[in-house]
Amino acid sequence: MKLWDLDRSEKGVRINVGASDGSEYILFYHIDGMYSYCKTAKGAVVHLGAGTEIKRSKTVKGSYDIV
Repeated sequence: MKLWDLDRSEKGVRINVGASDGSEYILFYHIDGMYSYCKTAKGAVVHLGAGTEIKRSKTVKGSYDIV
């Protein structure tokens, strides 16, 4: 599944990833052209590529992992 496949009505979807500011996850808000608009748990803005491969997490319910 790609990031752009997420339902547009889903806002603040948790994606588990170690961010450079020490956050354990980022929150996906929407696709913005070729990139996405996300924020880390500490509030830093992150732009993942819209085609980033993700999958449902087996460890944190209701979240995704980057493949």
